Amino acid sequence: MNPEAEASSLNAMLDEILEDCLQERRTVADTLRRVLPVLVEKTGARGAFVRTFGDDLALASTLWPEGLEVPGFEEVLSRTSPERREELELLGPQGLVIARALDVGGEWFGHAGLVVDGPARENPRRLHDLLTTFCEQIDGVLFVVRTAREKHRLTMQLGDALRHRVLAEGLRQAVRVLSAAVPLRRLLLVCVAEEGRSSSLHVQVFEQGAVMVDTMGSLTRHPEEPAILKEARAYLENADPALLRRFGFEGALEDVLINGITPTSVVGKVVAASRNEVFNTYDRELLAVFASYIRQRVVDFNKEWRTLAVSFPPRDVTRLLQVDNYTRRYLEPREAEVAILYADIAGFTRISEQVLRSPARVAQLVEVWSRDAVDIVWEHGGVFDKMVGDCVIAHFGPPFYERKPGERLADAIRCAQAIRDMTRRLPERPGLEVLGQSAIGVATGVNLCPLFVGRFGPNDNFTGFSGGMNNTARLQGCAIRDEILVMAEAVPALGPDSPFAFGPERTAKVKNVAEPLRFRALAD
Repeated sequence: MNPEAEASSLNAMLDEILEDCLQERRTVADTLRRVLPVLVEKTGARGAFVRTFGDDLALASTLWPEGLEVPGFEEVLSRTSPERREELELLGPQGLVIARALDVGGEWFGHAGLVVDGPARENPRRLHDLLTTFCEQIDGVLFVVRTAREKHRLTMQLGDALRHRVLAEGLRQAVRVLSAAVPLRRLLLVCVAEEGRSSSLHVQVFEQGAVMVDTMGSLTRHPEEPAILKEARAYLENADPALLRRFGFEGALEDVLINGITPTSVVGKVVAASRNEVFNTYDRELLAVFASYIRQRVVDFNKEWRTLAVSFPPRDVTRLLQVDNYTRRYLEPREAEVAILYADIAGFTRISEQVLRSPARVAQLVEVWSRDAVDIVWEHGGVFDKMVGDCVIAHFGPPFYERKPGERLADAIRCAQAIRDMTRRLPERPGLEVLGQSAIGVATGVNLCPLFVGRFGPNDNFTGFSGGMNNTARLQGCAIRDEILVMAEAVPALGPDSPFAFGPERTAKVKNVAEPLRFRALAD
């Protein structure tokens, strides 16, 4: 049989077997075990082998017959490696080995070869040609694995990029990974990132993988940023195309919706334009993987932000999220000298029953007052611990402990003054005018003491524990309306140049404390 006829016969037999294997969804190893005997039969070889990537994306060898010994196998693998890729003839006392590298879509994908005895080895060119025909036939099966391997590699790279603590930088790195795999001309990312009590919209635009516009992580604001963000919101909420027109996304686009935790919760959109005008199926699959990873990263970021934003102001949340292992470095429980503030609405029960009367008005008062009190705590560098009834508890010092103990105490006192002033102005608020005749005020206790502070419990609440904290709660109970009491032993920490004036030292016997509390009232 002439070489062309031999190749045609081998092709026909392999075609039929490979089609059956694809329909039966056979694994790569099963498929090779069915086609290698055909190659052995057609070549007259003693055996054949293929070492390639299987369905698990790991290199594995398939031998026919099983147990076949390949003479000089390590040398064969070395000379058909990605670096060398030889068409190999290795003649030895145990037979002739004909081998070559597998190539799938221009990528090295393993090794294939024959072990030949007797007359068949007299025509090595024929063996090379039939082995090449065989390798070309199994290319389709291996291409499926190559595609899966490429997706797996991309998935791992995207995951690595998006582990970056700073969301904006993680997104930039992920786009660079995608641009290396997909013919991206331009990409637009619009996402909702949690900040404080509200969410804000951010826009990133990339050209050939390089960032053009970044409202999230850029230190320099784009001159048209307000207009861009307005168009982004209209695009996300109403599919308004103004943003797409601004950045030249007309034409062939892939628009991937990023859903949040629920189907109706949208955290953003990805819009991609191809250098080839349209994306093929493979590109679309990779874009879908990219969008899925971006969605999860944004959702995770928002969840992490919301968790931290319960206790810390937005500026501190941003700073924490820019630090690897921020939990271990800043939030694990430790003992530190911390200023503590307890602020409680004075006469709350009387005001609720005699002035506000309705549960709705009581709830409105607590909501408005506590929200503003926490904002004031954050403005003065404090951390919100919790509310107990109508009492706000805060710490000054955590999470970075950069201020000296006396400065922490001064911050807490200034915060107490600001909360007192805010409380006095509550009757000016719409809906709270009824408080005008109630003389509403706040009673406050402030202390500086050792505190074991950090995240505790199953919910990772940021709080503190110590006898000094308990005494601060009792100190607050000694205060009357608009009075700010500071523990006497804490006052010296303010130093001789303190801007604060205090009244004479007073004492109070409190429950479960052996010694009376010693404290001084802040003078107006």
